[in-house]
Amino acid sequence: MSKPIIDNQTRNYLTELQYTDGFTVDDVKSIIKEQMDFDLNEVNLKIYHSNEMGIGNESGFDGSAIHLYNKEENINEVYYIFRGTAKFEDIYYNATGIATASNNEQIIDAEEFFDTVQVQVPKGGQNLYGDGHSLGGHLVTSLALKTKAFSDARGLNDAPINVYQMGRYDLDFAEFLRVHTGEVAPHNIKEETIIALARDFYKEQSKVISHTRVKGDPLYAQSFPGKLYIGQQIHYVGDLDIMDFPNIGEYPLTHLAKYSPIHYLDKLRYESNVSALFWMIRETDQRVGMEGVQYTMTNWKEVLSQSAKRPEGRFALFVRAHELKNRASSVLQSPGTWYQAYDVWSNFDLVHNHSLSTLIDYYNAQMHEKLTLFQVQDAISGKYVMLNKSDLKEFSLRYEHAIEQKYQILQDLRAFIHQELDDLYDSVKRDLQTKMQALEASPGSLVSTPKRSYSGGVLGGSLSEFRTVERVEFDRYFEPIDESMTNPINDVIVQVENEINHLETFLSSFQATYNEMFDTDQSIASSIGIHAR
Repeated sequence: MSKPIIDNQTRNYLTELQYTDGFTVDDVKSIIKEQMDFDLNEVNLKIYHSNEMGIGNESGFDGSAIHLYNKEENINEVYYIFRGTAKFEDIYYNATGIATASNNEQIIDAEEFFDTVQVQVPKGGQNLYGDGHSLGGHLVTSLALKTKAFSDARGLNDAPINVYQMGRYDLDFAEFLRVHTGEVAPHNIKEETIIALARDFYKEQSKVISHTRVKGDPLYAQSFPGKLYIGQQIHYVGDLDIMDFPNIGEYPLTHLAKYSPIHYLDKLRYESNVSALFWMIRETDQRVGMEGVQYTMTNWKEVLSQSAKRPEGRFALFVRAHELKNRASSVLQSPGTWYQAYDVWSNFDLVHNHSLSTLIDYYNAQMHEKLTLFQVQDAISGKYVMLNKSDLKEFSLRYEHAIEQKYQILQDLRAFIHQELDDLYDSVKRDLQTKMQALEASPGSLVSTPKRSYSGGVLGGSLSEFRTVERVEFDRYFEPIDESMTNPINDVIVQVENEINHLETFLSSFQATYNEMFDTDQSIASSIGIHAR
């Protein structure tokens, strides 16, 4: 895969351009000229805007595509850029699409825009690239996973994908879930299960996805059901020693809840309130939708007045008011809530880290110093770990050492079956044969208490001599070792052989992947040798 004409630093500025209305070809050329000192005089440049196509007007989706084309120079690149949160429709989608997975409208519009543009651009030698900030990063990574068409997709301080939403949006993934779990409704699948299945299903597509974020970005810390930052690279810029922003969805005093019944009950109450909030958002979306919410927010007095005129409306208002009162009381009485509020207030200055302008400033200042972490699945534990460049060699050496240890175990097990077990059996047979020879040489020793015998009738008789053993002979045949003794060991050998094959395959794939990723950094690539036998 060839490198894109437009570098990442310039793509950051083009992503920022998406927040302006209807940017032009001249705007794009100006940024490329300023950032790369590169003229596009020989390249045909065309821009497609979703709003000009009438796509996203209702959902709030906003995206553009920049097409660079020169047939003679084999240039055919399309850069898809999706805007982040800028208006109410985006906030609504953040809550109902990303957080609760009940709304697919913006991602569906993103795919419609993608399909519309793809029809209009030539296909030969085409390379597609995607960029998005915040909500836009969520959209471009979700689209890249489903379409499998992108050579590179970058999220900038991006929101994660929601695997439950992907289960509703991507029909191929939905079928994969059904086959592996038997469930047709993704929300019925346990979170850890559906996340593991998503990583497996999107394993190849995730290789083109990367994330760039400012350390301390408040969005990254937030948790919700189905959250997944999928991809192999995460680039950090900014103050790398800064603490992460508080996770509002997580009880902040969990360490105390382990020892204090009061905090344990408060933890349950806190988590219940968070779950109730997600449930309320999902139910609201499914019952009234975005238009209903907008109307209620704009005309709330009229809505309350009209509801109060009907008995069922008054009852519903009473129930809702009573429920809100109890929920508010629960929230205000929670020590965890007050601690969380204080923690958020203390770290509120980190909110600016989410802005795209902040990311661009840090990115430019730390272009060659940013921290890059690589998301790798640990083949031994099955968990995903984050490694920096300096850890990669140690990571591969760990698996080389693990493979060597397992080969030694395999050698010891085989030696035990084919040598030590036979030697042990022979030793037991020799001991038995020695004892048998001794007994055959002195058979009388078999009788520990000689007894007299009587002869004659019932009314009389005589006492005979002592009875003695004059001769004894043992059977010298020994059965071979029964299979029940060796089968468990053979089973262990097969298991170790499978583990070795798994680790060697993983290590070979690991080395090949990172050679490709570090094709421009030979010092790193060369330090990760092929250790598989």
